Amino acid sequence: MASPISESSATNDELAEAIKLRAKYTHFRILVIGRANAGKTTVLKRVCNTDEEPCIYDEDGKNLVRHHLSGMSQSANLTFAAGSDGGALQRGIHDVHRPFSFKSNPEFIFHDSPGFEKGGAGELEKVRAFIADRAKARDVMDQIHAIWFCFYPDVSRPLLQLEQDFFNEQRAGNVPVVAIFTKFDDLVSQVWDRDKDYDANENKARATLSERFEYPLRKCNFPPRAYLHLEALNDDEGNHQEQVGVLIEKTAASIDNLALKMLFVNVQQNNLEVCIRAAVNK
Repeated sequence: MASPISESSATNDELAEAIKLRAKYTHFRILVIGRANAGKTTVLKRVCNTDEEPCIYDEDGKNLVRHHLSGMSQSANLTFAAGSDGGALQRGIHDVHRPFSFKSNPEFIFHDSPGFEKGGAGELEKVRAFIADRAKARDVMDQIHAIWFCFYPDVSRPLLQLEQDFFNEQRAGNVPVVAIFTKFDDLVSQVWDRDKDYDANENKARATLSERFEYPLRKCNFPPRAYLHLEALNDDEGNHQEQVGVLIEKTAASIDNLALKMLFVNVQQNNLEVCIRAAVNK
């Protein structure tokens, strides 16, 4: 029986080449952008299904956390591991040039920007330059394979002009962007009408999200490939893995390159069934 991927997505030659490339590459690299309060780290921890802190690397591949902890006393080491900000190391998480990953799923390499509201136009230009530089990389593993743009849906501060500017200028490398609206439960609280039940208020929040956030993005010259919202990711008893499955499926569907799609499917250790479905049904 023929492979469903070859039947629906590629010729046999394309599939063979994709499999060959997939065997060569081991990491999938994602740039994460968003405001400081967008809950980006929480999203990434749920994607990797972990509560551990990330390992941060410098541009030469040195593990900065391991290097930092090796020079600390045992008590200081434990303090850092328990949640101390770690000074420059924590700032390093939000340095777009310093990749980080989680031990539970090291095949995912992430880059995080501090957020446009902090650095203004200068931070936007840094991100654009970073994307352009990565697009020039000869090794596919050094390129950015997808961008997750996280938005906190604050009705008092809808889309920033810089956020819209990002989607109005063509990005180098044609990297697919997925718009992630985090903390949807907060948006429900913002629009809450005490005279209505929860379902009515949730529908109102969905309409607000569509009108105030999604619609302006869809009108941009180079809009996101996909949109989704996430809620209550901090609730360990919630359906966070089901929501992550939606993110994974939408990301996989947004990737045009078959080899990269297969890579994304393989490095994702959770929600594998969802990933495969997205890959073969493209």
